[in-house]
Amino acid sequence: YQLSGSSQRICRSFSGFSRAPGFHDMFSWASNPLLSEFLGSHSVAGRQCTLWKFRLGLGLVHQTLCADGNAPVELNISLAGHTKVSGYSMSFRFEKLEAQGSDVDPELLDKPGECETVAPACSNGRGEGPLALDAYVFHPGMSAIDYDLGDQNVADLTGDAVFICADRMQNNSASSFIDHNYTRISRYSLLVAPAYGQYAACNGYPDTSPPGPTCFGGDTRLVGREAPLFAGDGELRCASKSPIGFWYGLPKAGRCMKGRAPGLDAWKSGCTWSVLKRLKTIDQKCLLDDHSFVRQCFEDVQEGKGFPRSTAALAAAFSSEDASKGGCPDLGGPDRDELLVV
Repeated sequence: YQLSGSSQRICRSFSGFSRAPGFHDMFSWASNPLLSEFLGSHSVAGRQCTLWKFRLGLGLVHQTLCADGNAPVELNISLAGHTKVSGYSMSFRFEKLEAQGSDVDPELLDKPGECETVAPACSNGRGEGPLALDAYVFHPGMSAIDYDLGDQNVADLTGDAVFICADRMQNNSASSFIDHNYTRISRYSLLVAPAYGQYAACNGYPDTSPPGPTCFGGDTRLVGREAPLFAGDGELRCASKSPIGFWYGLPKAGRCMKGRAPGLDAWKSGCTWSVLKRLKTIDQKCLLDDHSFVRQCFEDVQEGKGFPRSTAALAAAFSSEDASKGGCPDLGGPDRDELLVV
């Protein structure tokens, strides 16, 4: 389980993505001589320990463990990018451990109460009519089905700028192993029921490998919503605004039939989102290469005041087709009736 949302906790289960659900031993590799390499003595915050390195990271995953006998002192894990940018790093430092035997409180191992169910529909959106959403999505372009938004994640303008920055900065290459062959960025006009549910993370398309989409951790009918990367209390799901935009989940079970829109009671039953029109689709190379989008992402991150440059660049790409103004040509795409709806 993953808990996020700060003081308003939200829980997601990862059991569906685990080959062996249950307890995961984070340190077992260090005791296997085929997997670990001894690096000698080390010191962490004044504590002496022996340092071990994971052998099989393939240049992507780097792990080290400093241990005092069988007791962990510090565990470091990092996921590296392909080029000049390192990806994510996590460091766990452990206090001195003492054996507790049968005195351990069994409630410490209980599943958190928040994990019994998904978060309820936002109360401030119940009984309200649908809202217009100017939505963006980074996606493949291999076939018409790649334009189907069912069981996919979309974002508002700033939210998608954040998503594209995060994807490209950690893996700034054309052959991404993370983004499922994303080559297109599309803009849609949607109607969504504003009683938002818990955001589900969705990955994959029917013609990607592995095939998708697969969603986990969210509501299966309500439109999900969160600030990017689970930021803020309650992931800002019910907030009126977010400084880094919003990400949305569009479950297939909530899709409205053609010509229909979410009703006032959508928070209780019925459809929760509908597509009015695909407005424009561009090639990622126009934004990323021709208009140096990733450079602007780095500048935003270095300044630490949100993503104004990258958001403006994404807006410009869709505002015109004039390259001198940051615009990108419309590649077109399938009509709504061409999409497979299941």
